[in-house]
Amino acid sequence: MLTVTFANLWIDGAFRANVAVQIDDEGRVARMTPGPSAAEQLGTEPSAAARSAAYVPGLTLPGLGDAHCHAFQRLLPAWTQRARTSGEDFWSWREAMYAAAARIGYEELEAIAARCYLDLLRGGYTGVAEFLYLHRLARGSSPALDADVAIARAAARTGIRLTLLPALYQHSNFGRAAPTPGQSPFIRSSGQFMQDWSELARRYPSDGQIALGVAFHSLRAVDIDTIASVASQLASDGRCAVTHIHVAEQPAEVAACRAHYGSTPVAFLAERGLIGKQWALVHATHTTAEELSQIVDSGATLVLCPTTEADLGDGCADAAHFLDAGGRLAIGSDSNIGCNAWGELRQLEWALRLLRGRRNVLASGSEPMVADRLYRAVLQGGWGALGRSGPAVSEPGRADFVTFDSSEGDWPQLPPENYLSALVFGSMAPLARQVMVGGRWVIRDGRHAQEAEIDARYRAALERLKLPLRTALMASLPGE
Repeated sequence: MLTVTFANLWIDGAFRANVAVQIDDEGRVARMTPGPSAAEQLGTEPSAAARSAAYVPGLTLPGLGDAHCHAFQRLLPAWTQRARTSGEDFWSWREAMYAAAARIGYEELEAIAARCYLDLLRGGYTGVAEFLYLHRLARGSSPALDADVAIARAAARTGIRLTLLPALYQHSNFGRAAPTPGQSPFIRSSGQFMQDWSELARRYPSDGQIALGVAFHSLRAVDIDTIASVASQLASDGRCAVTHIHVAEQPAEVAACRAHYGSTPVAFLAERGLIGKQWALVHATHTTAEELSQIVDSGATLVLCPTTEADLGDGCADAAHFLDAGGRLAIGSDSNIGCNAWGELRQLEWALRLLRGRRNVLASGSEPMVADRLYRAVLQGGWGALGRSGPAVSEPGRADFVTFDSSEGDWPQLPPENYLSALVFGSMAPLARQVMVGGRWVIRDGRHAQEAEIDARYRAALERLKLPLRTALMASLPGE
């Protein structure tokens, strides 16, 4: 039994000072013994008794679940900020992503994913849902191993909790349009996909460290009858914890869905009775209030990826309406242009402020603090979207904690009710100095035990990819 005392620990919506947490051998919180509230403790020094056990100064919160991640895209941001055409948008970015995907081998994928997951741990996440559609890897000198193995090894190396979501991807557009050459690394037939699923269930047993779910890339990439068939086959499989799908990310996608199916993506899935509590709908950027209400009524989780949606020019879903209606909300790092949970929450609120021309849009009458309302919502919604039990917010629960020191957001100089606001709005990218996952320290004093190796492998991968990526991504620029 391990006992850790946290100087300031978030418990059920409030910070408590000098909380002694007993953690069992399975990495779960067995007992919490709260000291005085942070407000009562304000301005006083921790007691000698509080320091008698392992003591963690700073501001500590349960770790969040990153509900949507494409780890390989961590290498893309610097390559995609130069205009190739006069009308840059999501679709032109997608071509750059295809070019990168075609050149990634096993070694590169593992190295990039490990760097990504380390960044996520520092950014407040202790779990990640990897939406894996990169099935075929470039070979070269890399070993002929599967992409899921690279992802699983990256997660094991960093210590992050992984939900693996093999994604079915078959067509380039509605009407079963043939895939483009750039989509070839992603394509699986239904038969291949079910074989993949059987192999994944064998590799990652239910008593192991990795949870499994399934993903359908989108309605344009998988037709509705195939989605219904595969979902039906997996409905009784206890290993399939969650079902994810991209929906309504772009206006062109919504228009094409309406033209083909006579309905918009969310409405059509709801009409077919496919979405429910196990489902997570990613983006839903271009949805109506009625469609958002359909997601709420179904019990599905809405997964927003604000920094990616901003970078790609996607737009912003009406999260205020969704939360006010009682919807389940999660956040994801998606393309990993941002790997910081607090940055995602800040960007979500800021986007709505720009859209509506007012401040504190995501506050409510019962929860006037924007940061507190959002953190509470995505803590619950995120772990649900990962198909996993979340960290302890009282007891019992998983011992997943992230701790921020006094350099992040000036919170020590603020009253306790402003602590979360300081992290979300007072520091551009707060980084955790201590991270515990399942009762095990994976980051201590700002350092990961394998950080030097992770960074070296990542930079070596980027060096190998630099020339082929430049050739692929820059050749069509004007004057080149």
